[in-house]
Amino acid sequence: MIFDNYFMVIPVYRLSEERYYSQMDEEFERLVSKSWDSSFRQENPDLVDNWKNHHRSSYGGDWEFNEVIGHIKLFFMGSQVRGEYWSTKPRRKKKTRKKEFEFKAHKLAVESEIREKTNKGVLAAIEEYLSRCQKELKNRHIDLREFEALKEYIDWMSVHKANNIFAK
Repeated sequence: MIFDNYFMVIPVYRLSEERYYSQMDEEFERLVSKSWDSSFRQENPDLVDNWKNHHRSSYGGDWEFNEVIGHIKLFFMGSQVRGEYWSTKPRRKKKTRKKEFEFKAHKLAVESEIREKTNKGVLAAIEEYLSRCQKELKNRHIDLREFEALKEYIDWMSVHKANNIFAK
């Protein structure tokens, strides 16, 4: 069952930004050390920079957006927080620029119950649900930057009332 009343979409990445760039740099160093010794690299910094830029592009580009493998669409169902999960089609997640997303589940993890009908209570249920999602998606990175930046400024009771699929 796919709902339209979601209130936030949380991206899921194949791996964290730090790991992605670390792996990219390690691969570049491995490749360049096979081809050029350190003195050649020091004498030709422009050539090294050009190859590094090409490598970055061929590796998969920048981490943000290019390494997304799924999305959690959060929604309220009565007094519960749930999240649909959309993921890329291939079962094995690898770096790629060609992705097609498909619906995977109407709830990624066990729903969280809103225990207190307050802003803090709704927020606590959302955070609990996202924590459960992280446990379900082992070895994946759930990008909570936007959620963390906004969560203290949102009137969660109004969001719950306006986006609750049972309130319509």
